[in-house]
Amino acid sequence: MLISVVATAMILMAGSETALKGNYKSAMQAFYDAKAGLEEARGRLWVKNPDSPGVTSCVFPGGGSMPIGQVCYIVNPAAGENVDPTNLDPANPYADFEYKQEWNMPVTAAPGLQPPIPSKSAIASANIAGPLYKWVRITPRTEASAGFNSDPNSDSVIDNTPLFFYAQNVVDSKNGILPGSGQVLTITSLAVTPYGSRRLVQYTVASPALTAPLVTFPSALTLDGNGVSFTGPTGGTGGNGSNTFQINGTDGSAPPGPPSGISAIGYTNSTDSSNAGIAAAASSNNYVSPSGVPNVGLVTLPTLFQTPSGLDSLVQSITQNADLVLNPAAGTSADQSSLTSMSATNPMVVVVNGDFHLTHPSGGSFTGYGLLLVTGTLRYDPDDFWNGTILVIGQGVFDGSQHGNGGQINGTVFVANTRDNSGNLLTSLGPASFNLTGGGNGIRYNSQLVAATEALATYQVLSFHEITQTTP
Repeated sequence: MLISVVATAMILMAGSETALKGNYKSAMQAFYDAKAGLEEARGRLWVKNPDSPGVTSCVFPGGGSMPIGQVCYIVNPAAGENVDPTNLDPANPYADFEYKQEWNMPVTAAPGLQPPIPSKSAIASANIAGPLYKWVRITPRTEASAGFNSDPNSDSVIDNTPLFFYAQNVVDSKNGILPGSGQVLTITSLAVTPYGSRRLVQYTVASPALTAPLVTFPSALTLDGNGVSFTGPTGGTGGNGSNTFQINGTDGSAPPGPPSGISAIGYTNSTDSSNAGIAAAASSNNYVSPSGVPNVGLVTLPTLFQTPSGLDSLVQSITQNADLVLNPAAGTSADQSSLTSMSATNPMVVVVNGDFHLTHPSGGSFTGYGLLLVTGTLRYDPDDFWNGTILVIGQGVFDGSQHGNGGQINGTVFVANTRDNSGNLLTSLGPASFNLTGGGNGIRYNSQLVAATEALATYQVLSFHEITQTTP
């Protein structure tokens, strides 16, 4: 009898351990399945994702902000299964009761409820089942839906207006949307395993806050820092035989009507107005802005751009989201031969940790598209074109002294000196240097091309948490 009791106890213990292990495995599977749903939605918000159409047209109808009350679902049913999160019958295992907790109304009453979007998680061609999450919901985020005041120092009111991410802070839009800020969205995902385990998880995401300020550049060429150096073309109005050189702040993508745009050249330290090159540019017809906008003048930048540490965080953020990162050896420079895959339909985010020579080795012209960030010296051949944004942050040296004609930068150029010659981060911004004496057509501001560089980066996760599920 004693042996029987011991054997029975061991059998029960083994059964309990097996059950515990199975339950844990199922719960963890549900957790990672739900997280996979979050990542599918976040990935499909990226405009370069081939599966973004459908999601982006639902989230941002007409290209604007996601309005309050807009609800977009991505559904992922198993074969022959119906997944309807808007069916709030208690018998529906996939009902979305969480929406009411956030918005104080059932999802069926949401004024902007959209048709469901099929998931792309299943890889049918490989006969491999995708993650078993059931649905993902995307909504705008507000203080009311989040249940907290994003800026208690501003007011004590929890508003139901969309939140935006600006300069590493979440801000309320009740007083307007700050230029260059990215809307904050909430992504919620439910997973249910065949064994009945359920997990509900949530992301708060925004377009990359560190790249959002890129769309707010105040000048076609911005020299950020103290004691900056500017040298324009010599040898006539165009320099080296070219009569078409300009740095032009008039927006090349503006709709028909009175010209709009920004300053041709901007500097951030008022004492630099006496700089010989800047003073000469201010009186030259080669530097043009729309009526009422100074051709050359003092400009103000977002907080992020005012310190070496802020700009260094910008560099790190862009590097993390880059399509291509080049690391030339010390004493050498990378060149455009690594950028052959880019095009107008495939712009890229390119980061060069060191020196870069934007030139065509055969003597022809090269055209680049997207965002180019160089931490060393950028040597620009005026025969070449770039469409988008050029950032020279680090050593802060733009050298266009090589002779050339016909090339042009369409977008904007930003130069800042944040590191010394040994690569150490400065305590305050140093003397950025810009030299474009070799010819070419110069720089033409284009807000559409500049804004498009922000879309090249993926949405970043601001927060992640698991939600305790509720029932009616």
